[in-house]
Amino acid sequence: MIDKKYITHQREPFFDIAKELIETDSIVLDIGPGDGSFAKYCNRTDFFLFEGNPDSAKRLKDKYPNTVQGRLPQLPFEDEMFDVIHMSHVIEHLQPQEVYDTLKELDRCCKVGGVIVISAPLLWSGFYDDLSHIKPYPPESFVKYLTKLGRNPTRASISEQYSVERIQYRYGPLNENIRFRRESKFVQKILYKLGTLIRLSESLFTKTGYTLVLRKSS
Repeated sequence: MIDKKYITHQREPFFDIAKELIETDSIVLDIGPGDGSFAKYCNRTDFFLFEGNPDSAKRLKDKYPNTVQGRLPQLPFEDEMFDVIHMSHVIEHLQPQEVYDTLKELDRCCKVGGVIVISAPLLWSGFYDDLSHIKPYPPESFVKYLTKLGRNPTRASISEQYSVERIQYRYGPLNENIRFRRESKFVQKILYKLGTLIRLSESLFTKTGYTLVLRKSS
């Protein structure tokens, strides 16, 4: 059965997954913060925000003093600096080699005992509506390079220290005649009511994205 709060393109239900992992004294990095929505949602101004756009970084720094401007895959931070690394809807804008190099940097900057939280879309009918999307990367891609599960003959494993703590999928309607848009509040309400009647049968929905939590062990 699908939890109806995950039948959405709103990011807040998935922000909650990361927020639950953050303690008062946690050092947190948010990569690709946009307008700072995740830090704002967590009511924290001490997060480190890593933003690629110089103008956006300048605006963010007024409210979030730990804002740093730069471009992936390089991260200008110390080794094992962060308890939580959060990256929401960034990875799909990268080329495969950039993704691989970014994962190496995430691993370098994550503390032992810390977590990496990645939210990203899967391939669905609206994926390429955003022309800045390069390709979808399924969660198995990250599991393969950061855990003991699987190997890729074309690239070396990055780490075996991580385990999958949680994976939560995002859903949209399976019927292609119903385009599930972020701004379509009416469609969301209809789906929620429908879900109540049919107990949210997975046969009526398709996975459109996910949030993956990887925990680093010693």
